[in-house]
Amino acid sequence: MDTRVYTVNLSVLLKPVQIPIGRIGIADEMVDFTLYEESWFDFQYQGTKDTSVIFQIEHYGKLNKDPDTAIIVEQVKFNNITSPKFAWAGVYTPSYPPHLQGAQQLSPHTYLGWNGVWALEFTLPIYTWIHKIENLGWIYD
Repeated sequence: MDTRVYTVNLSVLLKPVQIPIGRIGIADEMVDFTLYEESWFDFQYQGTKDTSVIFQIEHYGKLNKDPDTAIIVEQVKFNNITSPKFAWAGVYTPSYPPHLQGAQQLSPHTYLGWNGVWALEFTLPIYTWIHKIENLGWIYD
């Protein structure tokens, strides 16, 4: 049984449309924010092999009559490695206003135009997850 502890450094670049408010975090450590400009958010997580981790960005406080305010997930980095596929692996679950209906979950989707949660699930060790997301071929575990 592999009991090693794996560390992953996660960085996310968010871009605002107007001035959105939200919450961001990994596992149970969430932080509220108001996004005035493009900003990086950095997190570190430690866990054992095959630990499943959920990173979330929640857009909240948007009024139903507000057509513009949004959060854009521009870039996701794991241990300073970046790929568009990392952000595309996230799943956005919007909370639509009462007068609208749409898909319950959107993926790939990096534009958080309604209140709702964008979640990215990954496993440790992170390099194995990256290998699978990038579709680099067979992995020997």
